[in-house]
Amino acid sequence: MKKYSLLLGLAIATGSLNTALAAEDCATRSAALERELHIAEQYNHHRKAAGLRQALAEVKAHCTPESVTAENRAEIRKLKRKVEDKQRALRETEEDLAEARHKGDGEKIVKYRRKLAEKRGELREAQMRLGEARGDRGWWE
Repeated sequence: MKKYSLLLGLAIATGSLNTALAAEDCATRSAALERELHIAEQYNHHRKAAGLRQALAEVKAHCTPESVTAENRAEIRKLKRKVEDKQRALRETEEDLAEARHKGDGEKIVKYRRKLAEKRGELREAQMRLGEARGDRGWWE
């Protein structure tokens, strides 16, 4: 299983498994890897093709519904922590803005408003990713 994770990590680093990462089951992962492999071979990307062949062999040898479920749960936990971190950062920025308003510091008010908009966008993005990982179909929390 460690080899499988390592190979996936290497493939992710090269950007070749975007489709496979979104896969819901082992058969879908295998099919995605096979498509990527076909493309790599078509364009004579020998190193990439070799890595994909190895990743495909690992998926076929070690992928189980239980391992997919465990990976999905781990990803959801990671994304929940990220949402919580973004919420915490948003609250801190709101507090900074409130303090700047209290002091009447116009420059800082503008600065914190801009930061607040940025933090809200980051939070929405993190919530959307969490919703996707959970399989939510509607608006995210």
